[in-house]
Amino acid sequence: MSRTHIPGTPGLLRTINDRAALELLLDTGPMTRSQIGDLTGVSRPTSSQIVARLETAGLIEATGAVQGARGPQAVMYAARTDVVAGLALDVLPTGVQASVVDARGNVLGSADVPTSAERTAVRDVRAAWDAACADAGVPVERVGTIVAGVQAAADPVSGDLWLVGDLPGWPLLAVRTLLEEEFGVPVRIENDVNLATIAERDAGRRTEKSFSLLWLGGGIGLGTLIDGSLHHGATGAAGELGYLPVPVTVREYDDHSMNLQDLVGGRRFEELAGRHGVPGETYDEILAAMAVDPDSPAVVALVEDFGRRVAAVVQPVVAVVEPHLLVLGGPTCIAGGQRLADATRRHLIDTEQGVAPIAPTLVPVAPVLRGAEAVVAADVRSLLLDRVSLHLADHGAPPVSSPAVRPSTTTGARAPSHSG
Repeated sequence: MSRTHIPGTPGLLRTINDRAALELLLDTGPMTRSQIGDLTGVSRPTSSQIVARLETAGLIEATGAVQGARGPQAVMYAARTDVVAGLALDVLPTGVQASVVDARGNVLGSADVPTSAERTAVRDVRAAWDAACADAGVPVERVGTIVAGVQAAADPVSGDLWLVGDLPGWPLLAVRTLLEEEFGVPVRIENDVNLATIAERDAGRRTEKSFSLLWLGGGIGLGTLIDGSLHHGATGAAGELGYLPVPVTVREYDDHSMNLQDLVGGRRFEELAGRHGVPGETYDEILAAMAVDPDSPAVVALVEDFGRRVAAVVQPVVAVVEPHLLVLGGPTCIAGGQRLADATRRHLIDTEQGVAPIAPTLVPVAPVLRGAEAVVAADVRSLLLDRVSLHLADHGAPPVSSPAVRPSTTTGARAPSHSG
């Protein structure tokens, strides 16, 4: 049987070599021509040509010199990460948290932008874009891609939002298309809990090929990493636990919860806190009181009571996914800390269900924004590498096709609000 071979045309080989060199500089930092040649496996004359093309394209720059063993000093070159930046957003009920990020994942600037009753998706993004770029000292036109975390499920094909939590002013249909047409850059609309799962992975869970993050706040949700990849679901609603009915065993201590959202959501947590004597009238006040005196008898009793409820939520996750690790995240779980993880595991052991290790989150501060920063940094890197192909195409070489930076949704929707 004959095989069809694609010839290595000079233009194709130049593009491959230039992209490999730029990736190397992004990964390792400044290098000399000789070092680039040695690590990419090309000759020194070819390495010099690569450096010349990348410098002409404005993708690398000389950053100094280093003295070699003999001969003149060698010029050091570094990737120009200021060419294009990304905008990471966490869209909240009362405002937007935003960061400007470069191709290495460095946060160049950030802003917290409050919203008004007249908020819209376009106004939210524009205000956050302007404020974060101003803080970073980066021109707004340098932003080349956006990742927005929202309290909703986003269909990975249409970009439509559904199972929406607290997202006032944002449309449900074609929101991604709306933002792309308005701002002229690729936009990803991502579920907030899945972004928090990405942040958890990057914070120290990379050795866990499979883990789930249970988010408990005003609403509940689940993000799951399977063999290193997020499980999205067919329509962007994987991880939708809030609408599952409570198991029969829950009736022993709760006779009016209809679903898991009722069982462990923010309103039920407020009710339980009052029952156990934890001070505070609102959800936020209760969490603040727990932080001030986490070992008080009232807080300990609340966490123990809540742990058996969390165990009921965890049971179907363990049965279906069987993750190597279950992480407890979101405001409620952060307040409960290790004590809640231990109580949950203890109650789970009392069932016939298998038990995974349970641990509190490693990212207690801005996990959704941290996840959005990681995703948008990867997209910025792709855009930067694509400029190699574009530059060579402009100078007579055919571009090498690469995966487009297209919006897709990491999911894990919940009812009615993940991070509220």
